[in-house]
Amino acid sequence: MFDWIVRLAFNLLFLLLLVRCVISWIRPSHYHPIVRWVEDVTEPILSPIRRVLPPWKTAGIDFSPAIAMLLAWVVAQILMAILP
Repeated sequence: MFDWIVRLAFNLLFLLLLVRCVISWIRPSHYHPIVRWVEDVTEPILSPIRRVLPPWKTAGIDFSPAIAMLLAWVVAQILMAILP
């Protein structure tokens, strides 16, 4: 019953994190409203992961979006298994 809400929330989060990755590759102006909004929405999810990942072991590559996507998928699977 509620699994579609969990799937929708996961898909939106996945899409936002993917857009955030593309934005980091393209490097548009941070003053653009869409770029600013995507960064404001995803940063609370990514910053705790970045604090845990040591930068010297990741060779300067930001793996936090991939880890966030994986964690979101795990949480979504758990919620869909628990919810009726």
